[in-house]
Amino acid sequence: MNLSPSAPSSADEAGVRAELTEAAAKLVPILAGQAEESERLRRVSDDAARTLREAGMLRLSTPRAFGGFGAGVRTGMEVTAELARGDASAAWIAMVYTGGGLIASMMDDRARDEVWGQDRDAAVAASLTPSGSAVVAEGGDLVISGRWGWVSGIDHARWVALAIAPSAADQPPSIALVRVEDITVEDTWHVAGMAGTGSNTVVADRVIVPAHRTLDMGGVLAGAYATRHEGEPQNAVAVASMLALTVVAPMLGMARAALDLTLATAARKPMSLTVYERLADSPSVQLAVADAASLVDTAQLHAYRAADDLDHAAAEARQLTVAERARIRMDTAVAATRSREAVDRLVSVSGASTFALTNPLQRIWRDLGTASRHGVVNPDLGREIYGRSLLGIPEQPTFII
Repeated sequence: MNLSPSAPSSADEAGVRAELTEAAAKLVPILAGQAEESERLRRVSDDAARTLREAGMLRLSTPRAFGGFGAGVRTGMEVTAELARGDASAAWIAMVYTGGGLIASMMDDRARDEVWGQDRDAAVAASLTPSGSAVVAEGGDLVISGRWGWVSGIDHARWVALAIAPSAADQPPSIALVRVEDITVEDTWHVAGMAGTGSNTVVADRVIVPAHRTLDMGGVLAGAYATRHEGEPQNAVAVASMLALTVVAPMLGMARAALDLTLATAARKPMSLTVYERLADSPSVQLAVADAASLVDTAQLHAYRAADDLDHAAAEARQLTVAERARIRMDTAVAATRSREAVDRLVSVSGASTFALTNPLQRIWRDLGTASRHGVVNPDLGREIYGRSLLGIPEQPTFII
């Protein structure tokens, strides 16, 4: 694909989306074949990671000037959802690298060249929950120390963006971009679902981070870096809203994969202890798959409406209002919840045989059950945020809106 550093038009973006989604679809059987191994390893397997890299899935948000796609939110989500039809963990780390790449793309030219100048596929992991501490050294460099949990994809990343807790109440958190070779990784990821993401703990011990590889987190969330690099409208996206919303993209793919698997099973599997020679012949199954398919569609419609709102605002260099961002948080919660509800219904259609370890549907059920309880998709919090906005209450319980 021929890329130009100039800002893409809507037609360009649609073309990139179609080509990347088609490329992702070709990876589905490969990733599905590696899913069990990734779960056993508790990280995405080297073969699966290499497959993602060679197909360009690690540079969805890499700036076009560095050979990346500079993709918008909708494109990144559709591609990630497609990857999740093969393996949720592989899709998850691609999603995380897309967010990490967006953060890195907001830094100055020196930092961007360090990340992508020699490797356009360099992956950037991230932990954007403020933690650790930093001391400002001479020249403005930071000396950081601390622990950051749940850093998905750290095993295959070259860099990691870490949010640093403020040293005083009146100071904002900062974001430091750190080479993976400068930190250590503790093996702490022992879970029932999404095991293949390798979301281990990162530890920094007096790591020096040059000033040019730091950002003000408040500035990131406020769009202060939106126009730092000409022709990169994705940097104007409402970052807090985007980071929450994109978490549901793998869930959309998982739910779609579960529906496809169930439809295939229903066409050939008899219903135990009944006269039905195929599940598909049972009215109860017909109703269940109709309900599940509608739930999958509902999740997708909410998620992609929100993605389009983010992309349109970014293209116009317009900051979303609090009311718009609150509704995006609600859309995020709805998409996650409906995806999980769909899979719960589909698991019941297939019955107890679903839980055989050889059946990929049980892994989807566990993975989606885990992923859909991520803090940024908390459905009750999403409802609270949206309800406060609708009622004109200015105070919100979180900065991620």
